[in-house]
Amino acid sequence: MIPLDLKRNVVLESFEFNISLNSVSLVHEWVYQTLRTITSPAFNEFVIWILDSGFSQAQMNRDGWAAVDALLKSMVERNPNFMVVFRGGFHSFRDNALGDSDGARSFVAIYFPLVLSSRRVKFECVPRVGNRFERLGIL
Repeated sequence: MIPLDLKRNVVLESFEFNISLNSVSLVHEWVYQTLRTITSPAFNEFVIWILDSGFSQAQMNRDGWAAVDALLKSMVERNPNFMVVFRGGFHSFRDNALGDSDGARSFVAIYFPLVLSSRRVKFECVPRVGNRFERLGIL
């Protein structure tokens, strides 16, 4: 997978990424390389749409996602307005949700501990139909 080159997009404010957790082990390098190309001073939001919760942690590459987590943490430290947003139709993404019955918050806690500890993470419970890419038939 060839990363996107976003160096020339100087007005990029938000980058949205859609992921199915059963294929997450295949994309960490692409995400890392793509995020490294963002040079826009306006960039202040990285959104990860999680499309499902069906995944096996045995398939996950923690080292690869640790690099993404560290890069996002450095973005948070450089920009006081930077946020990492996790969206999906998961009960655990709702405010005041008790427990983690769908496993989505567990994914974030395991693979994004640095960003999570920065308190610059937002969870948004949005039904799948709320994903504009899906509505347009792109997914």
